[in-house]
Amino acid sequence: MVRKEDDGALVEPRPADFESRLGQILNGHWDFHVVGAVTRLGIADHLADGPRTAAELAAEIGSGSTRAVAGLLNVAESIGLVRRVGADLYGETPMLALLRRDGGASRTIALMVTAPGLSRPLEMLDRAVLSGRAHSEQTLGKRVWAYYEDNPEEEAWFADYMSELTEMVADSVLPRYEFPARGRIVDVGGSNGTFLARILAKYPAASGVIFDRRAVLDGARRSIAEQGLTDRVEFVAGDFREEAPVGGDLYLLKSVLCDWDDESCVRILTRCREVAAPGVPVVVVDWLYREHPESVFDAIDLRQLATLDGKVRSLPQYESLFAAAGLQLRRVDSPTGPDPAEEWAPTTVFETVPR
Repeated sequence: MVRKEDDGALVEPRPADFESRLGQILNGHWDFHVVGAVTRLGIADHLADGPRTAAELAAEIGSGSTRAVAGLLNVAESIGLVRRVGADLYGETPMLALLRRDGGASRTIALMVTAPGLSRPLEMLDRAVLSGRAHSEQTLGKRVWAYYEDNPEEEAWFADYMSELTEMVADSVLPRYEFPARGRIVDVGGSNGTFLARILAKYPAASGVIFDRRAVLDGARRSIAEQGLTDRVEFVAGDFREEAPVGGDLYLLKSVLCDWDDESCVRILTRCREVAAPGVPVVVVDWLYREHPESVFDAIDLRQLATLDGKVRSLPQYESLFAAAGLQLRRVDSPTGPDPAEEWAPTTVFETVPR
């Protein structure tokens, strides 16, 4: 936090500088919740066609309190989300435009991270650090996956975010790893099928299976149908801790192990190993923890711990999981290069085969 004066001299920060920075961090919780409220209320879409008064917006979003809407808009103005164009007239800003329905990843992330499913467990981060366990049950009343089943709108936001992240993963992995050109690829925990669809687009003679919870598969069917791949994809409902579809030429676990504790990971991997024929690979695509300055892995690891009991694992930790599940690690392929996006996306490939 060393400051540089106009003449180029470096000056050690003063106590007031630290107090100011701490204040910014603490006041940031307001910014976080304001962005979430503005996004969920669709303010960006309502202002896309031109400025509105607080009363007009209140009527359009179905609010019974013009005063509350005006208060939200005034706070949103203070952080650059909206701009005042008259005494009681509000217009959009370039930042707000990112939160429109067609805004892409920014809107998706805003919806997911500010919603209760992921934000409330993080309120008890201190308890998670002390216990080494997630506290979603204490904050949500149940584990996150059960909460999402009861709150399908939030589950859809999570799936949308995973699709955005998966596109980044596919861009990194597909040029580096060769999937079976004519094989049957079982995507275990495949969500809405974004990664499988990218694989099938590259390998037109291949087919696939999306294996996930029944509540997830409706979204997967829609997504696969939109891409014209329905005749090449089978949809199977189940719990990947208890079973896996037979007959795969490759079993894929993308962004699955990072969401689970070690015991559950061994169970998931074991189920895949039990149905995989000799020589059939079980491929994990996930984060690989690498310790270095300015790494984002510790932040991701804490988030996974506090919300899901998951973690970002090191290579020895993966090797331990694979060995416990009866799998032999045959190949590790991590991306190279300085692109920071490669840290935010889980793009290391671990190819294993049954022992």
